Amino acid sequence: MAPTSGNTLDIPWEADPNVFIFNNEVPGRPKMHIHRLDMREWVRIDASYPAQMRLRDSFLRERRDEVFVSNTDESAEASKWEFFQKLVQHLPQRFPYIFDDTVPGKLYNKVLGEWVSTLRDDPEDVLVRAGRLTQEDWCIIEYNEEAGGYVLTSGIVFFPMRWSLQEKFNKVIGKIHEPVKVFTKHLQPSVYRTFLQMKPEHPLWRANWALFNDLSGPMDLYAPTAALDRNDKNEVTPYDENTGKALVFRAEYQTLIKLPETKCIVFGIRTYQRYIEDFNEVPSSDCAGLIRAIRNIDKDEKEYKSALFWSDAACKYLQNIIDSREKKVWFKGGYSLVALSVGSAVILGIGLTVAAMRAK
Repeated sequence: MAPTSGNTLDIPWEADPNVFIFNNEVPGRPKMHIHRLDMREWVRIDASYPAQMRLRDSFLRERRDEVFVSNTDESAEASKWEFFQKLVQHLPQRFPYIFDDTVPGKLYNKVLGEWVSTLRDDPEDVLVRAGRLTQEDWCIIEYNEEAGGYVLTSGIVFFPMRWSLQEKFNKVIGKIHEPVKVFTKHLQPSVYRTFLQMKPEHPLWRANWALFNDLSGPMDLYAPTAALDRNDKNEVTPYDENTGKALVFRAEYQTLIKLPETKCIVFGIRTYQRYIEDFNEVPSSDCAGLIRAIRNIDKDEKEYKSALFWSDAACKYLQNIIDSREKKVWFKGGYSLVALSVGSAVILGIGLTVAAMRAK
């Protein structure tokens, strides 16, 4: 008998972490934004879980060869298995209200009402199984002496942000990021150094952000075509009453873990996507931070991010959010001042009347 599942559950979904790494950017100084990872935050699950998991399941049925790649040599298989073991041990400990491992050889997903095998000899690839359990996409990168760096040897990526898993498969990190000039010019040496020096006991996380004017909303997550290939067809988004839903903000929360046995690095990608109108619900300081980040986009990134097509509309929209709030505060303060003045006059009038009556 399966444990309780579906609508009968009361899930304490995680709050949106608002991965706004743009607040930490410094003009003219591209950074990796690397931080130590608390393993409780390795996997993140929020209220978008059911919808995103249904979308991932449809991709497995309809475009499996586009979202999954893997070498079949002994090293790749060992790396994937070591990762999968760590994941299926972590999930029921971290999220016991979602995952149940009481049945040997199986993990039960209470939200989806599905069993996932945890056996090594199951015919379904362990990376595919990992992709059926979490909202994170997963890539395995292994060090290759001949290539002189880390190579992407397997991956399950449902929500790529302007890159194709098939195109990056079996490429060294430098080649994977070749279209990103800011990476090749400023970050590549530090990335290589970080990967080589990483220790299993010190996992890391980082994040990035982007804005798009050619996605249809929070669930338009499969975007494998590079921005440079779309720029010829793109058009400038005007600032008008439609801007709030014409622009989509996307952030990736990325984790890096080096496994102790195979020494491979597991790269996790958790995608958060929202209309820019949702910034009406975040602090003005975050709106101002995103404006600064947009205006200070490195010259090597502007074309890659297609900033020409959306930056002006985005900045004006965000500034309007800030300005409208300041006007409300001003009017509220003015109202209070008027009320205070009227109240004082009334009190003063009563006081004078009482004094006059006593004088009589």
